[in-house]
Amino acid sequence: MTKNWIRSASRTLALVAASGFLGLASLAHEAKAATTMPDAWITTKVKLALITTEDVSATRVNVDTIDGRVTLHGIVGTAAEKAKAEEVARGIKGTRDVRNLLQIVKPSAQPDMKVTDSDVKDRVSAALARDGALENSDIAVASVNKGVVLLSGTAKTLSDTLRAVEIAARVDGVRRVASEIKSPDVIGDAEVWRDGKYDAAAAASSTAQDMWTTSAVKVRLLASSKTPGFDINVDTDGGVVTLFGIVDSQAAKDAAGAEVRKVDGVKSLVNELQVVAPGKQEAVIENDGAIDDAVSKRLDGNERLKGSAIKVDVKNGVVHLTGSVDNQSDRITALTVTRSTMGVRGLVDDLKIVLPAVSAD
Repeated sequence: MTKNWIRSASRTLALVAASGFLGLASLAHEAKAATTMPDAWITTKVKLALITTEDVSATRVNVDTIDGRVTLHGIVGTAAEKAKAEEVARGIKGTRDVRNLLQIVKPSAQPDMKVTDSDVKDRVSAALARDGALENSDIAVASVNKGVVLLSGTAKTLSDTLRAVEIAARVDGVRRVASEIKSPDVIGDAEVWRDGKYDAAAAASSTAQDMWTTSAVKVRLLASSKTPGFDINVDTDGGVVTLFGIVDSQAAKDAAGAEVRKVDGVKSLVNELQVVAPGKQEAVIENDGAIDDAVSKRLDGNERLKGSAIKVDVKNGVVHLTGSVDNQSDRITALTVTRSTMGVRGLVDDLKIVLPAVSAD
């Protein structure tokens, strides 16, 4: 599949070097993200909304998004809370559908611990100060009222905002977190994917380390011929990877776990994939030419990939992607779209990131 135009390397380098053009490219990226919403952005927004919404306890909820489809997994206390969580997720811009796998487990009776708002403020402030990943942001506790913590200030990235809210929500005595934190409303490439060798020291101080890990796991699952990577959900918290969703065999579940353990930086794995025997399956496309055509049409028809220059080559059901996309979020989108196409047995990713050409006019 070849687009109507191909960006030459020399033109791209010239544009990057030209004063102001890099900034224009960034603005174009933000404008694109604002209309099509990458999956990582949707996931982050859903997590923030769940934690900051009254009557939803999201400290034990996993969230993942694949091609705009949000999956919720974990434990809530009531049916009303489960329904509310789904409503919140559906309200996030870019969400196409919600798969609600939340389980209702009545919470055990807890002793009524009396913690003053002053104590809660001190605890949350200390927890935020201890987290090295937030050192480049300026986030503080604005107030605490009957256990409801209001955070304010500025965050360097959207993932910093999520990290601060999650830290506050997990402090003993906190009933809910509200946020007035100001931050960019886009997910940057550095928050989604880290190319090159894993750097433990860099990851330890990075606000996006869990997002990086999630992306790396997803890419491994998408590339594996032993796992239906497009139907396995991934969430990472503090280096602990949780797999959830549905696979058709124990072998696929075990294979997915094995792929996770190959990713640098994973501290441990919680494999909660459900094994469900396959029902009537649609006929699998066996012809490489038909697979090529199907993948190409799906890539061409994806709104987020408009302007990308992707070439598809198929051999024995394994799709080889070459060419360029504008950013890492688009890269993952292309991989997901390809791997979820009927008949695709495997995936080889040789896509490159090339900044989009932006007119000076």
